[in-house]
Amino acid sequence: MNLRCLFFVICGLVTSMSEAADPPPSAVGSVMKLLQSGKVPPARLGSVVEMVCTRGNEHDLAYVFGQVAGDVYPLALRKQVLGWLKEAATNRKVQPAGDLTPLATLLTASPSESAELQPGAIDLAAAWKLQAAAPALAALIKAPTTPRTTRAAALTAIGAIDPVQGRQLAEALVATGDQFATRSLGVTVLAKIDTPAAATAAAKILQTAQPGDSVEGIIDSLLAQTGGPAALGAALKANPPSGDVAKLCLRRVYATGRSDAALIDVLAPLAGVSAKPIQLTSTQVREMALAAEQKGDAARGEQVFRRSDLSCMKCHAVNKAGGQIGPDLTPVGANSPMDYLVTAIFDPDAQIKEAYITKTITTLEGRVLQGIAVDRTDTTVVLRNTDSQLIEIPISDIDEEIEGKSLMPKGLPTLMTEAEVLDLLKFLSVMGRPGAYEVRSTQRVQRWRQLATSDAALLGDLPNTVIFETDVLASPVWISAYSLVNGTLPLDEIAATRMSPVFYLQAEIDVVQGGPAQLQFDEITGLTVWVGKELLDNPQGATLDLEAGRQSITLRVDTRQRPASSLKLEFTKPDGSAAQFQVVDGP
Repeated sequence: MNLRCLFFVICGLVTSMSEAADPPPSAVGSVMKLLQSGKVPPARLGSVVEMVCTRGNEHDLAYVFGQVAGDVYPLALRKQVLGWLKEAATNRKVQPAGDLTPLATLLTASPSESAELQPGAIDLAAAWKLQAAAPALAALIKAPTTPRTTRAAALTAIGAIDPVQGRQLAEALVATGDQFATRSLGVTVLAKIDTPAAATAAAKILQTAQPGDSVEGIIDSLLAQTGGPAALGAALKANPPSGDVAKLCLRRVYATGRSDAALIDVLAPLAGVSAKPIQLTSTQVREMALAAEQKGDAARGEQVFRRSDLSCMKCHAVNKAGGQIGPDLTPVGANSPMDYLVTAIFDPDAQIKEAYITKTITTLEGRVLQGIAVDRTDTTVVLRNTDSQLIEIPISDIDEEIEGKSLMPKGLPTLMTEAEVLDLLKFLSVMGRPGAYEVRSTQRVQRWRQLATSDAALLGDLPNTVIFETDVLASPVWISAYSLVNGTLPLDEIAATRMSPVFYLQAEIDVVQGGPAQLQFDEITGLTVWVGKELLDNPQGATLDLEAGRQSITLRVDTRQRPASSLKLEFTKPDGSAAQFQVVDGP
């Protein structure tokens, strides 16, 4: 070979090596250049980073991950990025190139950051199946101060990363846990690893359930696995729980919209109810409609509707507050005759609209997911389940997809007395009509958030600024509470749920255009009020200078000082105000 030929061969090799070393082309190359330049305005940074996470390749994601792990981005954006990176891993099967171990440091973030970053970091560790995160996750599981929700997420993540270790930890909780909730947590993780073993353990644990123990975790985890309902049914037949516990389990099955015969046929006799839905003839429908008109009580019916064990508000909204699985029921009485309502309760499949038809999806991993399809693309399906959670499922992960009927349980009337059914029908029949059950026409708070904590530091004296910001505003454990149709929130219900005369509530408002607005409480006694981080001295009728964006109004309620057993809050605009806002409703 002469020198000229050798030169071209070497040049070709160098070129090939160079091309092989080049990173793959990026769909967001120009956006990455802008992002790396540091010239993105703060107001646009979030949308730019989201675009990179949504469309970028592994090298683009590596840059973004470095900014999160390196504490470069603001805390709120870092929290969002963890979620976007999880979506990239789950839906596009793309994760950052290079070293991912810095994620483990976010699992042990400082106290000021842990509430914000820990949940996302745990979920991301599971999505990446990051072995380096296992020690930190195990430490969270074993730490006595770890909140139950965090421990549950960490245990689930361990199971995804290392099924062997996950099984060992889950079995240890099942065998040695000193509380029903702890042992139940072990079952929820074991169900994903060994469904029959989880069902056997679940049956034995349910035999120990006491009043106040929640069976939701056990039931939900086994319903979510292929063969789970049948396995649990067989285990319960061999080791039956008490009638009261069986009724709780049956209510939970119905609340999720499931009707698995292998499980219901075992639970129903134990609960003392019929396993078969009540079938009404046309004559019986008319008779019940007449009885509801004559004997039903709307006020009592509203209490039936609000019962947590019937889960009506998990699926249906009233004045836009509540679940989004079924239609908002505010106008149903004004639009529907009584016999229609009777049929809707006893045979929900008979008059179901297309928008509320369910989908049941089984994934390649054996998970069973059910809900209403709210979005579908070429790559993903999004379901909304009975807890109003959005579940995004990659098309490539779907093994089977079946179209079902209504999520509303057919067996619901078997869990009510005849009087309760008549009261519920009467309540529904007056919804949307002028009077006590009319459609809301003001900016009145219908959906509240309640802080689900028993921390003595919050329930005693008024918290200082630091405790309020870290333990209240930044807390991840807020759950929804709903006002009555007329806008009053029953405080005695919340005090009983929280088992404390002192608790925290929060209302939210979306401000489209800033400006003055006023708070109008029905009664201010016993309330301490913050707007954002600011403590108000005189909240009743206080004029707020609202800024655009979502704002929070947090209340500390002391029912011992409050003469009224209910609460109502309305936002109004003073004369001349250009503010535009909308109270936050929904689930």
